[in-house]
Amino acid sequence: MSNKQTELSTDVVIVGGGLVGMATALKLAENGMSVIMLEAKLPDLNMHHDSYDSRTLVVNPASKAFWQQLGIWKKVETTATAINQVHVSNQGQFGNVLFDHNELEVMALGHVIEAHVLGAVLWEQLKQNANIKVLAPATMLDFSVAELNVDVLIESQGKQRLKAQLMVAADGAQSAIRTKLDLPFTTKSYDKSAVICNISTEQAHQNKAYERLTKSGPFALLPFKDRYGLVWSNSNERTDELMAMSEHEFMAQAKQAFGCRQGLFTQMGQRHRYPLFKIQVEKQFQPRIVLMGNAAHTVSPVSAQGLNLAIRGVKRLCKLLQDQFNQGGDLGSEALLSTYQTCSQADQDQIMAYTDDLMTWFKIDEPIINTIRSLSLVAIDSQIGLKKKLFSLAGGLNH
Repeated sequence: MSNKQTELSTDVVIVGGGLVGMATALKLAENGMSVIMLEAKLPDLNMHHDSYDSRTLVVNPASKAFWQQLGIWKKVETTATAINQVHVSNQGQFGNVLFDHNELEVMALGHVIEAHVLGAVLWEQLKQNANIKVLAPATMLDFSVAELNVDVLIESQGKQRLKAQLMVAADGAQSAIRTKLDLPFTTKSYDKSAVICNISTEQAHQNKAYERLTKSGPFALLPFKDRYGLVWSNSNERTDELMAMSEHEFMAQAKQAFGCRQGLFTQMGQRHRYPLFKIQVEKQFQPRIVLMGNAAHTVSPVSAQGLNLAIRGVKRLCKLLQDQFNQGGDLGSEALLSTYQTCSQADQDQIMAYTDDLMTWFKIDEPIINTIRSLSLVAIDSQIGLKKKLFSLAGGLNH
């Protein structure tokens, strides 16, 4: 058998074919760049296998606009559920805030979609784009950076060598590329886990989401089709107990934490457990290499901001690369990648701080703090200007 290696050249190579990797590939290809995307395994392409246990994602207004520009949204929205109201309350204390799309003069505050539907639509778009070559299954074996290109050695039906001006690392929170580059990063564990599952209530959701701020952490219900997606933060020890409970006992405990606003919990799906932590990489690039998505910044799912933050980064990077490409410039230039991170830093820091507040400040159970929190909710609810500012933050409209 021959050990001869195939050599391929491209403008950009993307390592990681998740949602962030696919979005980046499509946006770059739309602007005329050639892209090779590497993915470790072939995806499940069945976008129509509706399941009670389907994993859902929140798409904020900024991300919706991005998917619309890519021609993706019209294929996703038929199975999406609009969020028209968000009710925020502080367990055991007075005060709440109601965000309403009519009051804020928007069509919807956000949408809840199935992750596998978005993934399947993106994958189909990739296959139809002549500027994109997908190698899957493929494994990156090694890479090295030269003056004019990055050289990537992969295994995909034999060894192949890729040359590109830029490599995008979209290989997740445990990024192998970040590890090899030895880029410094900070990790914060909240010593908590989230129980995530789909759950039905006695009363119809009427497109209303809930964020319940409890002593153990946020308790969120996100409307989707005829059910809710539940994200419930607790200590690791309490999570152990919740995961071991019968469905009947779990639903009783969930109702106790949430209250009576939706009546009884009547049905639930499979429970999943996610450790809650954040990762932020200090310098998210090296010459000819840039980290994207969870490889650069990982936030806990309680804020529903992870993918939305990543998509804003994709849009920002692709605009810089488009301008550079149109001028015949170097796509892997350190100056360009430094500009990208500078433009992204405030957005990333703001979302990290927002998630920190959800995970830490609201767990303090002191009378004075409880009163301050409750008064803050009352103040926000009475001022439309404050509501609009908070909606702009959560909706990704500030950046």
